[in-house]
Amino acid sequence: MPAIQPCSRRLFVAFWLLAGLVWLSGCATPPASSRDPHATTRQRILGVAEQMVGTPYVLGGESPSGVDCSGLVQYAYQQAGIRVPRTTAAQFQAGRSQRQVLPGDLLFFRTDGSGRVSHVGIYAGRGQMIHASSGSGRVRKVSLRQPYWRQRMAGGATFLGVGTQPVTRRWPMDNGPNS
Repeated sequence: MPAIQPCSRRLFVAFWLLAGLVWLSGCATPPASSRDPHATTRQRILGVAEQMVGTPYVLGGESPSGVDCSGLVQYAYQQAGIRVPRTTAAQFQAGRSQRQVLPGDLLFFRTDGSGRVSHVGIYAGRGQMIHASSGSGRVRKVSLRQPYWRQRMAGGATFLGVGTQPVTRRWPMDNGPNS
């Protein structure tokens, strides 16, 4: 039997290691899209919201020429084929409450001192949201780690896979999404 040369031996070992890794990759955790049946819709919502960053804030606006917070949500969801109510309060009531939001879900805040939900943003993942800011006058992507947002968090909700069941729970004011 002829002896295997050192270079050939390395190629032989490398081949079998690669084959083993390919075989083991079948045991790996499936990608997020196979775990979440709404992954494509979430990506579409976020893609539209990302494109809207920089769009002027216009009270009552709901188009690329200008949006308010609930108008941004309505527009992004509409582009993904989902109808949502027009106002922040109606979106808060109609969505299915979520203790842990996923990208594309909605976050609600109490920002006007009335104690009522008055602002909404789209959770973008990694502790960020996209929202139409009246303060800056444009759509922005911001960190939810800022004390301003953490202190005003009212809850999270989704419209993905929502049936006709009523919303039965909301987060306490001092809790936020786990991200």
